[in-house]
Amino acid sequence: MTTYKKSKETREKILEFAKKSFYELGFEKTTVRNITGKAGMNHALAYYHFNGKYDIAHQIIDEYHQKMELLFNEMVKENLDPLLKLLVLYRFDLREMYENKRDFDFYVSVYQESYYDQDFVRDCKKIGEYYDMNFDPKKIEIAAIATSTSWGQLYTNKEVPYEDHFSHKDIMDAIDIMRWAYLGFTNDFIIEKIEKADTILETLPMVNILLLSPEAERPSLDYPNF
Repeated sequence: MTTYKKSKETREKILEFAKKSFYELGFEKTTVRNITGKAGMNHALAYYHFNGKYDIAHQIIDEYHQKMELLFNEMVKENLDPLLKLLVLYRFDLREMYENKRDFDFYVSVYQESYYDQDFVRDCKKIGEYYDMNFDPKKIEIAAIATSTSWGQLYTNKEVPYEDHFSHKDIMDAIDIMRWAYLGFTNDFIIEKIEKADTILETLPMVNILLLSPEAERPSLDYPNF
């Protein structure tokens, strides 16, 4: 067994080997023991740093989002209002993942379990202040949990396979309308913001930031247009 003395080093090693396990085995088949076995450490160390497989996966996704936001801020110099920025940023993130089936499948699988997205809650508060809207804190929490889970289920519902009925854009737009209408915006207002977000997205290049997949493994995929 390899000895990892520093807490930060241990945590980073867990995330590094978790990416490898999720990439090679898929999210469903990966266990904490798979991850720690690859890292050469006792699996109890993983539970010291994380609350299980979903927590590890969300940390990987959160770090990915942080990288993408830094790049986004470098490319978009315009001072966007916080709602419009969030709409563009989510689409910017997902467009990258959508180019790689293993990355995208992992992302969708993780959102099969309800998730309290603290970053989204933080962003909602900023958006409420910007538009002078007094969002109910409980509604923000419900929106954070319910819409993230609904998003994942739209991609994996076996009764209505999304490839046969919905485009990626259909799902993104539906979730955004559900989320922000629930918090008090009108449908027309949200749709207008989505249209602006799509226009801005078209001006942004692909940046090839990978979630799990090694660069050499990145395939060209024939996904539905979005």
